[in-house]
Amino acid sequence: MLIDSIQLSFIDILDITLVALMVYWVLRLIRGTHAEQMLIGLLIMFTLYEISRLFGLLTVEWIFNQIFAVFIVLLVILFQSEIRKGLVRVAKNPLSTPIPPQEQLVNTVVQAANLLVKKGWGALIVFEREAGLKHLDESGVLLHARVDVDLILTLFCPETALHDGAIVLAANSHQQPEIRSARVLLPLAKSTDIHGQLGTRHRAAIGLSEENDALVLIVSEERGEIHIVEDGQMSMALQSKDLTSILQQKLAHLKVGEDA
Repeated sequence: MLIDSIQLSFIDILDITLVALMVYWVLRLIRGTHAEQMLIGLLIMFTLYEISRLFGLLTVEWIFNQIFAVFIVLLVILFQSEIRKGLVRVAKNPLSTPIPPQEQLVNTVVQAANLLVKKGWGALIVFEREAGLKHLDESGVLLHARVDVDLILTLFCPETALHDGAIVLAANSHQQPEIRSARVLLPLAKSTDIHGQLGTRHRAAIGLSEENDALVLIVSEERGEIHIVEDGQMSMALQSKDLTSILQQKLAHLKVGEDA
């Protein structure tokens, strides 16, 4: 049998492994970028070329032959940005891996929360989990923006038009975390057992968490404290280390950075 006649040496296995790692590295590099769409386009071109050869479409085949004659130059032009980033990454550390989106999300939010406390600005940051929160977007402004420290600070700056309400953090179509909407209005808590000193921001966070599995982070401008609200319960004031640990634990099953 054909399988019995195949003999793989150590060099062959090493060769196949290295090629597989290279392909995986390239795919990971272009994942979620414009290069991913361009690669799909090139695969469609190859498919059309093979179809033209199969059915004897000479004119179409000739056109593709002219394109493929300068294929290497075409690749460099189309993927110059990704190639440059990849070479820079290899030069720094070829074995390094990017920070997972979930960990990067937590680090960004914790850094932003600490800066908000220093500035004395209040904030409501909602993490969408299993239950969808798109119905809340109707009360706010759609952004679909990258989760960034400076952007979060800008959104909650009292001098900006979007500082009232909450921002909703969710996964986009590429399963990458984003600020989907801002100035979102949350339902107020209906319970009468809430401490009278808690303001509208706290009641809104508790109210939303009573209705679904959303995780809400509160930055109190009056007390300069950070709290996490889940299932209608508000945590004690959290320091940076504890906040990071809790967010990593609570968002462990958040589907970011995975294929849709």
